Amino acid sequence: MSTLKDRIENAELLAKVVPVEEAVKHVSDGSTVAISGFTKSGEPKTFFPALARHLAQTAPNARITLLSGASLSDDVEGPMAPFIRKRGPYMSSAISRKLIHSGEMDFTDVHLSAFARNLMYGFYGEIDVAVVEVSRIRPDGSLILSSSVGISAEAIAKARKVILEVNTEVADYTGFHDIVLPTVHPKVGWPLPVVNVRDRIGTPYVEFDRSKVVAVVESRTPDHPVPFKAASDVDRRIAQNVIDFLLQCRSQFDWGKRLPPIQSGVGNVANAIIGELYASPFQKIRFWTEVFQDGMLRYVEDDAKFETASATAVSFSAEGRRRFIELFERCRDKLVLRPMWLSNNPEIISRLFVIAMNTPIEVDIYGHVNSTHIDGSRIVNGLGGSGDFFRNAYLSIVHTPSTRVLKDGRTVSCVMPYVRHIDHTEHDIKCVVTEHGYALNMDIRSPKRRAVDIIERCAHPHFRPLLHGYLDIAGAGDEPRPTDLKALESWWREYDEACRKFPKGG
Repeated sequence: MSTLKDRIENAELLAKVVPVEEAVKHVSDGSTVAISGFTKSGEPKTFFPALARHLAQTAPNARITLLSGASLSDDVEGPMAPFIRKRGPYMSSAISRKLIHSGEMDFTDVHLSAFARNLMYGFYGEIDVAVVEVSRIRPDGSLILSSSVGISAEAIAKARKVILEVNTEVADYTGFHDIVLPTVHPKVGWPLPVVNVRDRIGTPYVEFDRSKVVAVVESRTPDHPVPFKAASDVDRRIAQNVIDFLLQCRSQFDWGKRLPPIQSGVGNVANAIIGELYASPFQKIRFWTEVFQDGMLRYVEDDAKFETASATAVSFSAEGRRRFIELFERCRDKLVLRPMWLSNNPEIISRLFVIAMNTPIEVDIYGHVNSTHIDGSRIVNGLGGSGDFFRNAYLSIVHTPSTRVLKDGRTVSCVMPYVRHIDHTEHDIKCVVTEHGYALNMDIRSPKRRAVDIIERCAHPHFRPLLHGYLDIAGAGDEPRPTDLKALESWWREYDEACRKFPKGG
């Protein structure tokens, strides 16, 4: 196990090591705090729980603004949530979600490619304190981050005070990162010279003004594992339909055995697709994505199957993390971790011809997608990077089970006449996939004709008659994309009854 002296090679910063109980005093009521962390990786796992305890004892009415890369673990965000007045840009905490819905926490949902740039531009005001997990401090004081990048470099650059959490429990991530800060107006930003997934254009460390460091604390807490379930039969069928679509594209667009780079969202369906992709004929696969996760680890050992990957974080289950440590040196050679404004950069996504694949809450028969809100008003987590990738991808694939089961036991359709909240319009989606098949949204046809395809190929058979019924009523006129809000009123009553009568066993 490493010690602080092993990991802190700069004497000036080593002298600033303090107990975490002292460091938390730099955050007070009204502070704006920007932290490391992305999908529960690389977050300040010692500082934030300690800050929650400190505020509970000394200032129970204090409230802060919290800016992070993306979601934090429940162990980190949960205790702090009651002290957060404003939050952005993405979260997965049940406590924070409850506070957002009750109006006690303001939440801003922002495209991740834009969030770090907005922070640098000053759109969110001054940053009082940056708290960032690092795996090493180099002799010149520059920083080696840990398992995620997110907004870490931007937070350090903009904050008046910096607190470093040196994690001696995690591996030394020297060599993994490619750090570049966004350009701020009026300075002209040159095109980013990334033309291959493995290209590096920055530095493997974070350079900054070390005089801003007010405290260094030690952490011995590894990243909290993400929950992971084995792929279900539905997951595998969705995955196979995605691969069938890609094989069709290979033939139609003359790809050969080489796929364009892949972006894959997080979750069980995404892992199932990565598993099916491994069994496909495609070779030398590249990932340009946000999160390097469990399903991708098997690729690292197979030079014929895998070339390289770029992400802004690694995020694993407990078993996945164990396997990652075994493959750590090989991953150091194969994987680049970048700031999220780079991993999600529209310019690069378009240039590299990335294939984007993400799971929403629901889609509609015209190809609109709801990724964030239940019943159109209750936010789940946030938009994340799906919009960055869908809008700019070479191919954008939205994949979802055709149905889902609610807590009250009802089975609802994930293919609707019209989604109740639109995150991605029909113009951004080229293919809709469920366990029943896939429907193209990329050819030259009227929306009405595409709607028939989505119903027949993607909706669950139990709900197809209802969806066709709505289309028949709404499409009685000559409109190319018929929408009839009055017809929807009666349709919902029939739909609710159909949900209650959904056959057991599907």
